Amino acid sequence: MQIQYFGLSSFKITTKEAVVITDPFHKDSGLTPPRGAADIVILSQKNKTLYSATSGISGGPFLISDPGEYDVKGVTVTGIPLKQEDKYVSIFLIESEDIRILNLSHIKEFSLKEDELEELGDIDILILPVGGNSVLSASAASKVVNQVEPKVVIPSHFKMKDLILDLDSADKFIKEMGGKKEEMDKLSIKKKDLQQEGTKVIVLEPLR
Repeated sequence: MQIQYFGLSSFKITTKEAVVITDPFHKDSGLTPPRGAADIVILSQKNKTLYSATSGISGGPFLISDPGEYDVKGVTVTGIPLKQEDKYVSIFLIESEDIRILNLSHIKEFSLKEDELEELGDIDILILPVGGNSVLSASAASKVVNQVEPKVVIPSHFKMKDLILDLDSADKFIKEMGGKKEEMDKLSIKKKDLQQEGTKVIVLEPLR
């Protein structure tokens, strides 16, 4: 499996059988919208234009924009709605190649109860927003990491060049997590790579 980052809460996850793109963002963000072919597109908030700019995605992908469980091309996706002030934003559990990814999209508060979290089971990779203001703050994000206890955490939705949204840099979150991180263009990972103790922080360089 390979994971690449476009920016905001948009990722490209490539498995043996499918390409998954999450939350392709609109040009109103200041960034160039994601482009390319996909088999599955996941939208955590289908009515928010900023996070549902699918026009650049080709290949006639299967669209997942509502809570529920979906099985497409060897990928199981489970959408869970989380109440966020006056609206709902879905988070998604993405399973393929025996790897379990929990993507917290662009939530501002993590309201899953302990028993709901247990029901989700062990999480290998946690993708979560860390930029504050409209999403989780660095300190709130680090508390979520402690709750979920993933093997790998990938921060998202933070300040970057050309982005016009008011967000903090990823550095605040890295500091909250103890200051250690690995930086890479893409994460290529197999289940056997996820045997280490503790949580590894990986910062992905946005695709351009």
